[in-house]
Amino acid sequence: MSDLATLNHVKPASPQLPVSWYFDPAIFQLEKELLFNRGANYVGHELTLPNVGDYRTLEWEGHARVLVRNAGGIELLSNVCRHRQAIMLEGSGNMRRIACPFHRWNYDLHGALIGAPHFPQNPGTGLHSTPLFNWNGLLFEGPRDPNTDLATLGAAIDFDFSGYRLGRTMIEDYPTNWKTFVEVYLELYHVDPYHPGLGNFADCGDFRIEYGDNWSIQYIAAKNGFARPGTPGYGPWHEACRKYLNGRTPKYGALWMSYYPNIMLEWYPNVLVVSTLLARSPALTTNVVEIYYPEDIVGNEPEFIKAQQQAYVETAIEDGILCERMDRGRRALWERGLDDRGPYQSPMEDAEMHFHEWMRRNLPASVASA
Repeated sequence: MSDLATLNHVKPASPQLPVSWYFDPAIFQLEKELLFNRGANYVGHELTLPNVGDYRTLEWEGHARVLVRNAGGIELLSNVCRHRQAIMLEGSGNMRRIACPFHRWNYDLHGALIGAPHFPQNPGTGLHSTPLFNWNGLLFEGPRDPNTDLATLGAAIDFDFSGYRLGRTMIEDYPTNWKTFVEVYLELYHVDPYHPGLGNFADCGDFRIEYGDNWSIQYIAAKNGFARPGTPGYGPWHEACRKYLNGRTPKYGALWMSYYPNIMLEWYPNVLVVSTLLARSPALTTNVVEIYYPEDIVGNEPEFIKAQQQAYVETAIEDGILCERMDRGRRALWERGLDDRGPYQSPMEDAEMHFHEWMRRNLPASVASA
């Protein structure tokens, strides 16, 4: 538990980022090259492809790549035909081979070209494949290896997806900078005054934080055993959690983890969430959210899922509004040539400060010292 007796003690504001970093195209380009392109980039979970022949396209990339399970495991292949560059598959399903609908070029489950109608010889141009890392079933393309980055994560056991199934995928665009979204996710200072539903579910007065070089995780206690919901939207979710606890004390109210720069993992009772932020431009961020539940809940408890998603979306909408307000204020300062860097509330904004320090370490010294 953090010592909230230090509520009025704040740290110097120097690590907070300049407002120009949220709008300057040059800074954004550096972030793409030095943070995202050198990170561990999540592409999907192995649970979504249980059988040989299963495939799932990356919708947020315009279906340009596809995860495919073959006899050797799961591969990430280009989904663009090598002949006339058409997108071949969309969505998910099962297949014996990848067939382009344009000219019927066929590829096997490893991406090798096995058929090109009316060509006297096989042109031999297979689909590009990207190597993958596997951490707890989460699949990442490199270059960073999450198994190295997360080797000291104490909560790895809590993010065990064994026996879980994907219940829902949500893809939402936010007209804000990606860093603003991360900051709102990381800091606990706003939860009680801004999120009456979430604030009466997770106790942000009872938490601890664990850090790694490229991640942080916040362990949040349950608020009074989920006894009193803060909003009508959270009422069914409180009831569902109490039902499945059957009188037991909840292990946590929530785990909120950020794997920098853009992966967020969340734990709630009988729920695991993976969120991936895609930085489209300085003022546009896409959030890809996957929500997983135990198999028995997916198969038999639609009311549990409905209750959880209702509460989750309520908080997501509130966070989206807050992100927009922050970006609007920062943009107003930036357009007037002004800057402002408020202090951190410690310990409630310590994880946000850790993220800002990580940003400065991973951008050029000439930029980070600005």
